[in-house]
Amino acid sequence: MRHLDRSFDERRENFRQLFERLDGAIQGNSAQMAAAVLDSVIKLADASPFKALRDVASTREALGQKGKEWQFQANRIRS
Repeated sequence: MRHLDRSFDERRENFRQLFERLDGAIQGNSAQMAAAVLDSVIKLADASPFKALRDVASTREALGQKGKEWQFQANRIRS
């Protein structure tokens, strides 16, 4: 839950900064900058912290398998 809280805090701050930039682009009458910022807003909105939960669930499932041996080696994990 803490991870999700931090993820959403970070997203909130990123959205805040993007909309500040959008305001600046509008005030500066820069359509090109506004379009670029809006593209970033859409990409950020499309990326969800919940997408990573599937990876966490898969990892937890794999770690819970009885009889599976895990070997941890310098910067690599093998099963």
